[in-house]
Amino acid sequence: MSALVRILTAFLIAITGIALLPAGAHAHADLVRSTPEDGENLQVAPDQIVLTFNEELFEELIEVSILDASGDLVMATEAEQTPPPGTDVFVPWPADLPPGEYSVAFRVVSEDGHPVTGQIAFSYDAVASPPTPEPSETPEPEVITETPSDAPSPQPEPISQEPSPETTSSQASEVAVAIEEAGQPNSSLIGPLLIGAAVVVGIGVVFSLVMLARSRQ
Repeated sequence: MSALVRILTAFLIAITGIALLPAGAHAHADLVRSTPEDGENLQVAPDQIVLTFNEELFEELIEVSILDASGDLVMATEAEQTPPPGTDVFVPWPADLPPGEYSVAFRVVSEDGHPVTGQIAFSYDAVASPPTPEPSETPEPEVITETPSDAPSPQPEPISQEPSPETTSSQASEVAVAIEEAGQPNSSLIGPLLIGAAVVVGIGVVFSLVMLARSRQ
């Protein structure tokens, strides 16, 4: 029985020692989620790719590559962490890549020094259009005109005494009519004058006949 007890005791000690080992001694970073998700189809290209791991990563040991639908390398790109070290990896997505299916392959190293590789795939149907800049509205400066209190007040303009062309023309017409009326005899006197002249001529004729008759006797 003593030998069996010793064996059981040693077994329990070994199991307890294994259970007390630090979790980091045998753990490594695993990808827990991504944005976009693996296999997701987007309507518009994303601005960036976010990879989230379950452990903090060494920033200088993060490698990310972009592959096309055939698995060929499109470009190797840089990744960011905010703040490092952290569990999230941010991959800016190139705006000039046309619509299609792409994969993001990664290689990261966790704090225990164990490298982890993997990739996610997604696709999108259109490229995001750049935002249209809004026209800036600059208010026009307000111009304030101040009149000093000691400034001389404006004098009224003198009224011109010269007659207007219409008045001069009217007055000239009236003078011409008056002169014309003064130079002509009044039509009401013409009749009596003619009668008087006829009487004088008749008297003269009668006087001449009387004198002629007397000279013949």
